Amino acid sequence: MPVVSVVVATYKRDLDLKNALESLALQSFSDFEIVLVDDNGNAEWNKKVSSIVAEFKENYPSVEIQYIVNSPNRGSAKTRNIGIEASKAEFITFLDDDDVYLPEKLSRQVEFMISGEYDYSVTDLHLYNERGRLIDKRIRNYIVNTTPEDLLEYHFKYHLTGTDTMMFRKEYLTKIGGFAPIDVGDEFYLMQRAIEGGGKFGYLPGCEIKAFVHTGEERGISSGDGKIKGENELFEYKKQYFSKLEPKAVKYIKTRHYAVLAFAEIRRKKFGAFMKNAFKAFFSSPAACVNILKGPK
Repeated sequence: MPVVSVVVATYKRDLDLKNALESLALQSFSDFEIVLVDDNGNAEWNKKVSSIVAEFKENYPSVEIQYIVNSPNRGSAKTRNIGIEASKAEFITFLDDDDVYLPEKLSRQVEFMISGEYDYSVTDLHLYNERGRLIDKRIRNYIVNTTPEDLLEYHFKYHLTGTDTMMFRKEYLTKIGGFAPIDVGDEFYLMQRAIEGGGKFGYLPGCEIKAFVHTGEERGISSGDGKIKGENELFEYKKQYFSKLEPKAVKYIKTRHYAVLAFAEIRRKKFGAFMKNAFKAFFSSPAACVNILKGPK
């Protein structure tokens, strides 16, 4: 049985998917399987992905890969849950179909999980643009305490995401129910479930992935109107917890929300909406706005 399963959900990507899979084949850690779930729900795209898988198997026959096709399209959360259910390993991690792992990703995080007997863990996150330029670093060194209460506040303020940085024991991931059936922000809700589940959490400093931000892309529900709708729904959800948080944390969350909307609108070249949300971000808390621009400490 493999030690770790890498769940890859794919939707309307071909060259990016090839790069993602190849980055897995080049891992220094060899005791893993790939669980690739094709959520295209389209015969033409299924054929493309099937061809990519066949080529991958020919080029890397020693790498175990499960290929699962959804019919019809199920959305990102359910697709990842399908991958989780099909996985055969003790540990589970994820790779988005447009991102890549660096060669030591699996070895470092698996060793960390085992040595600390953690139920789940995250690493830092580095974001790149389409040209491969590093544009943002999300360093989690603000994590000082790991009680559920502290982790929840960190998560609501800064988001202990994305999926590429997460690793779980399958037993714990199954216990907390996997991904909630919400496609925009599904990784946020998963991490909240993990925190509230009381499992042992570990933070592994450093980043062994390259996550790409597609600034000109309007693909699916994670961009465009779907992105705006999902962010607003998440903000309304967070409001339920405001009474449990310090006022300073609430101000930061509000400011972050409007800053995220402003960024989403500038990507869509909607400058009026960008200005509106940028002003809201600043006037919610000028100090928090400056801190967000600097990044968490």
